[in-house]
Amino acid sequence: MTNQLQRIVKKLDGDGPIEKHILLLKLTEALENAPEFGDKPVMEVASPQRLWLSKVGALLSRLNIERKVQFKTSFNSLIQHWMTAVVQIQGQVLDAIEEIKLELELEDRSDIGSAYAPGDVYRFFADLKEVINSAESEVLIVDPYFNGEAFEAYLSSADSELNIQILADRYSKDIYTYIEKHTSQFQTQIRLRRSKELHDRIIFIDHNVAWIIGGSIKDAGKKATYLIPIQTPIALAKKQIYQEIWNNSKEVECSA
Repeated sequence: MTNQLQRIVKKLDGDGPIEKHILLLKLTEALENAPEFGDKPVMEVASPQRLWLSKVGALLSRLNIERKVQFKTSFNSLIQHWMTAVVQIQGQVLDAIEEIKLELELEDRSDIGSAYAPGDVYRFFADLKEVINSAESEVLIVDPYFNGEAFEAYLSSADSELNIQILADRYSKDIYTYIEKHTSQFQTQIRLRRSKELHDRIIFIDHNVAWIIGGSIKDAGKKATYLIPIQTPIALAKKQIYQEIWNNSKEVECSA
């Protein structure tokens, strides 16, 4: 199945609990950090009001066509009926939050993030695979004990167009063996660096999404752990820290 076809199938299937958790987190953040709108239209491209509206519109469009149409209708009336339309859009965000909460509750996944008991190997595997598969452009895995077995389990079937970076330590040589064979066969974009400065076990997805893990990925499910999305400001701050560590680390080679 081609990467494009995979994306189409995934879109038709709808969001799973992991993506719903991210949407819930982003919509809640948007509602809590909405700018002051005032009583006159503010539609300049760089204004906080316009940026907020654009972000909310993109999030609501991810839910379903009905949410997308509702937002578009309200957005198109902003100039003529500014405050009425703003209140409508804020209400749409609140309704979407409650809808996602209900869906997750019905799926027994009501908490943002998940805890896993020892032996809960498959559920963790499925959830972490969904986290990685949600990426559209890039993945950065930070885990000092990430190993070849974890690479095989979670990255061997990842979209070949993704830019994948792995920041590890102890088992770097083991991981390199898998990466070398994988990139040779599939021409994937996977880079590996080694650092002693790693403290978190965390996965960064695209620009501003991050999930923190309670222990090393290689032991997850075998030992009690958790998988929790991080609020956007913290995710961005941590991304900057680990990007600096990445920049100051050396590429792992076969002699590692």
